[in-house]
Amino acid sequence: MVKNNLKSERKYYIDNLRWACILLLVPFHAAMAWNCWGEGNYIWFQENKGLSSFITLISPWYMPLLFVLAGMSARYSLKKRTMKDFAKERIKKLLLPFFIGEVTIVAAITYYADRFHNNYEGSFFNHYGTFFTKFTDLTGYDGGWTPAHLWFLLYLFIISFVALGIIRIQKRFFRGFSCKNIKMYGIYLLGVFPAVGSYFLDIGGKSIGMYMVLYLIGYYVLAEDIIVEKVAKYRVWNLAIMIVADILDVYMFVWKENANGAVNTIMMYITLWFGILTIIGFAQKEFNFVNGVTRYLTSHSFQIYIIHFVWVVAFQFYFDKATDNIWILYVVPIILSYVMTIVTCEILEKGKTIV
Repeated sequence: MVKNNLKSERKYYIDNLRWACILLLVPFHAAMAWNCWGEGNYIWFQENKGLSSFITLISPWYMPLLFVLAGMSARYSLKKRTMKDFAKERIKKLLLPFFIGEVTIVAAITYYADRFHNNYEGSFFNHYGTFFTKFTDLTGYDGGWTPAHLWFLLYLFIISFVALGIIRIQKRFFRGFSCKNIKMYGIYLLGVFPAVGSYFLDIGGKSIGMYMVLYLIGYYVLAEDIIVEKVAKYRVWNLAIMIVADILDVYMFVWKENANGAVNTIMMYITLWFGILTIIGFAQKEFNFVNGVTRYLTSHSFQIYIIHFVWVVAFQFYFDKATDNIWILYVVPIILSYVMTIVTCEILEKGKTIV
């Protein structure tokens, strides 16, 4: 294990947080089959408040954190490459995988959804006729086209290019702009902006406006070492606030069924912001290292993100035919999905080598 010098260019805790969040998606997506707030899913069994509590506990911060990390990574990336090269990389790393993933992974997910919900009996290849022609609510739960979990790649691609324009303008007209001297109370107040941004370009409950704000906060604020040091200094305090807000959010949303919508929403956004600050603060101190395992997970994180969901859905679909035990339907598909996702990554890697 190699500890990273905080003054060096590579911030390993950013890489490590990225793959950790992506690995967390496997139990998250598996648990969605038991959500108790009426949201559809590719596979859905029944309501379970325990698993729904787990989903609600992590959902306020884990995807927002990925956009903050993307903004931070962009700041470091643009120090060593041109905007043109960065844009080309975004096309290669985000847009092309989005299209490839749509016609392979997502098509397979909707195939299983159509079989589960609508008793579709045709072949996978025949199902492409449905996938490419059926446009309803864009969730894909009925077998039609959907961006599915790859919405993240599409949003990040769009946001990356819009942000490049903002950064270009800033560098031209506000060259001396810096957030290095922002006080801790100012960092806390920044949490208001994602909440405001959430009202802009909200598509299916996923706001481009909010994620754009988080990306830019990552780029301009949390990519500053001195800011991260401040955040790390107050990490225990931030954790306490996060835990209280998160528990209240879960209690009101899951167990009291959104008894107080306004307070519930406030708790969710407090959890979002203080969750991000807490995790980055602890990661900078405790997760800032590199070894063989972290290198592998870092280099395969986007592959794991794209691939994992189809295995979760497939295993839950087939295990449902053999048992109705909730823990077998939840735990075993999680374990097998981790294994098969890595196996799939290795097969793809070997395929590239052969070609």
